[in-house]
Amino acid sequence: KESNQTRHDLGREKFIEKVWEWKAEYGNRITTQLRRLGSSVDWSRERFTMDHMCSKAVIEAFNRFHEDGLLYRAERLGNWSCALKSAISDIEVDYIDLDGRTYLEVKTHKGNPNDAKGRYEFGVLTSFAYPVEDSSEQLIVATTRLETMLGDTAVAIHPEDERYKHLHGKFVIH
Repeated sequence: KESNQTRHDLGREKFIEKVWEWKAEYGNRITTQLRRLGSSVDWSRERFTMDHMCSKAVIEAFNRFHEDGLLYRAERLGNWSCALKSAISDIEVDYIDLDGRTYLEVKTHKGNPNDAKGRYEFGVLTSFAYPVEDSSEQLIVATTRLETMLGDTAVAIHPEDERYKHLHGKFVIH
């Protein structure tokens, strides 16, 4: 926080280095507080999640889950929570089929100031065009979350899609 950087700004190696620095400075405080509270645990088995053995155990568990068919790769949507800034499980998502434009209340949000009932608009696909640099061509993109366009830093195209092969290596203007 002091350097005003996120873990993404740092990169994986630097972030892990910072985590270990934090642990060295603050990790003991937590266990000291637990001891003062009278926790009766086997302190010889204390572990930090980034310890080599814990990391090794996580990798082993993931490999076993994969081998047992409990964990797999698939082409499917991931669920992203803007509030939590994290991926969330399918069981944490309420799925609703919509037939076009629909206004709904969002329980976890204060409400939309642009709607008298505080509802938000769903079920609308908005298309917009990015001009292709050094060209009169435009690349049309469609999204249900138009506001995310403001944060776009790149546009990806499938490398085998014949419609866009001529755009490989090109840039669009944001």
